[in-house]
Amino acid sequence: MLSLYMNNFLSLLIITATLFGSEIAAVNLSLKELEGVVYETPSAEEIKIPKNIKLIIIAFEKDISAVINEYLDTKDSLYLLSYNAVFIADVHKMPKIIAKIVALPRLQKYKHPIYLYYGDKLEAIIPTREAKATLLYIEDEKVKEIRFVSTKEELKMAIEG
Repeated sequence: MLSLYMNNFLSLLIITATLFGSEIAAVNLSLKELEGVVYETPSAEEIKIPKNIKLIIIAFEKDISAVINEYLDTKDSLYLLSYNAVFIADVHKMPKIIAKIVALPRLQKYKHPIYLYYGDKLEAIIPTREAKATLLYIEDEKVKEIRFVSTKEELKMAIEG
């Protein structure tokens, strides 16, 4: 009888994960999976996610990345660091020549740290929403909560609590 309930529960869990973009599977994501990925600064220096991180902001699209950069550009260069947060811009869909000639010189002008990701692994393991940034809340080196934001106001509330 218990196995019947367990099977029904697992089926419901799988259906829910499918309907809601697999957030349930991603919530159990370990920070080690994100640390094992190579990130670069706009100046092409390798950068790692700090151990004490509490919030990871990820932009998978150019427009939401612009919103995040515009907001962060109004803040002190240590703003994200003071909240134990990092910003990752997934740029793997951008043609490398465009990135090198157009995007990187513009990104180098920002005073806030930007983690650039050129691979395709993040999009496969992190839930995304069109025109929204994905926010990963980290606790005990695990993703405990996932939220999505699309405005500067939502981003501010997410970072500052």
